[in-house]
Amino acid sequence: MNVIFIDIDGPLAWGTWQEGPVIINKGYANEFKIPYPWVQEDCDALNQIIQKTDAALVISSDWKLFFGLNQISSIFEHHGIPRWSILDATSNYNPKKKLSSGIEWDRACQIHHWVKQYKPKNWIAIDDLPLKPHFKYLEIPQWRHVESSGDFGDGKRLREMVDECIKKLNK
Repeated sequence: MNVIFIDIDGPLAWGTWQEGPVIINKGYANEFKIPYPWVQEDCDALNQIIQKTDAALVISSDWKLFFGLNQISSIFEHHGIPRWSILDATSNYNPKKKLSSGIEWDRACQIHHWVKQYKPKNWIAIDDLPLKPHFKYLEIPQWRHVESSGDFGDGKRLREMVDECIKKLNK
């Protein structure tokens, strides 16, 4: 199985923070708010990658701290990404926690832990955080990180990286 570890802020939501909350309607009286809209073109790009690689999503984003997997699935579905494409979320636990560890180290370790436990056929991590140095330390090939940060940071928009992601997942 191919797996995409997906971050949300950066790859799918960027530059929309001033637009305010979005109401997700899962049916009568089951509405909830997300803090800001996602960028639809990048959601479409992720959907294209999923379709062409038969990949499943594992949520590595901090959004997993604030929303349950069912709510996250509803948010993805609201943006055109089928809920069945979400397999799991990484644990918040970091077995290699350092006293001075930062979000990048924790994210890399959480991904590493999931991969060691479930052993996917192939995988990539789409994230705006600079994970490559931490992947190197954990002896994870750096090509597995696809840095996508919208208009911020060093990465590109996800819609500009579709072919790269497909190529890496179909290795």
